[in-house]
Amino acid sequence: MNGREQPYIDGNGTGVYQPTFWVDDVPGIQEGTPQDEQNFNNIEGGVNGANLSVEFLTEVVKHNQDRLDNTVGEVIELTLTNTQDFYFNNSVKTVALSNKRDTLDYVVDVEIQGDTVNVGDIVIFDKQMNGFKVKFTGSAKTVALKLFVHGGNAA
Repeated sequence: MNGREQPYIDGNGTGVYQPTFWVDDVPGIQEGTPQDEQNFNNIEGGVNGANLSVEFLTEVVKHNQDRLDNTVGEVIELTLTNTQDFYFNNSVKTVALSNKRDTLDYVVDVEIQGDTVNVGDIVIFDKQMNGFKVKFTGSAKTVALKLFVHGGNAA
């Protein structure tokens, strides 16, 4: 055995390794894009375009997530009490929001639970990003409320 032959077992039946040599030009195969300066110097334009597309799509996803977060709200149940006599009312209560809002542009929908006699109007006032005040204007002694707070996140 000379120095070039090595004893590998393969399918040629001789037990001798026979290397396959690389062929640079194979007939019948179409030539591709030449790998030269003219074809590769402008690659940074394509890379930059891909980066800009990804940045744009990231902003779109963030904007849509902010809009979705803005629709999610919280439900607060509370009871207002009035200890004053007729014509007077001290039912003001401060309500803290569990999630601080980005703006004061949030909506509080009110639902009276139970008896609605002598409740008057439900007033939401002194809105802040982390809470607001609520009261009723009637002469009832107690009013149970369910408050639905939604919006107020910058979208």
